[in-house]
Amino acid sequence: MSDLAYLDFDALVSRAVSDPEAVREAHRRFGATAAILVVDFTGMVRRTDEHGIVYALGRARQAAAALDLAGTRVKRVADTIFAVYESPLRALVDALDAQRRLHQALPPDDDPVHACMGLGFGEMLLIPGQDVFGAEVNRAFVLGEDVAKGGEVLVTAGFLAAMHGLPAGVGAFRAPEEREAEAGFPFHVVGDYRG
Repeated sequence: MSDLAYLDFDALVSRAVSDPEAVREAHRRFGATAAILVVDFTGMVRRTDEHGIVYALGRARQAAAALDLAGTRVKRVADTIFAVYESPLRALVDALDAQRRLHQALPPDDDPVHACMGLGFGEMLLIPGQDVFGAEVNRAFVLGEDVAKGGEVLVTAGFLAAMHGLPAGVGAFRAPEEREAEAGFPFHVVGDYRG
């Protein structure tokens, strides 16, 4: 048995720079093909500036609980959540349902919280309960964290291709060029027209 079998993820990545066997071992042990959902909430910086970090985190956690995501939560960084799903269909339906749950659970007030969501699908490296890495993870992060506006669900071209068609009552249109320029890659905006 190779000594690579005894290395943890970080040691494998460090060694992979000069050892192709370490790259293969990392993919063998941590590789997955899955959907990734990245959720960010609006207003975190403003809330922190106006009310302090504890209040801002409290509102973000209140919103996260209202989402009640069905995916496997990998990690949370401040007010950003990373969750994985086996299928892109399940991820999309859960994201749309979560937007509705959030809207119902947190009625409009003087400090509204909205979810910004990015979805990707493809090969990734997944360390359960700790971290997730990959091109589609990066794209979903950019969409959820930087590009999506409150209440939007944005999906990568790879995610949409993996769907092989959208569920009834759900539509998607390609983002305008200026928004794609902001992201740095093509993506689609999802519309929920279900009853």
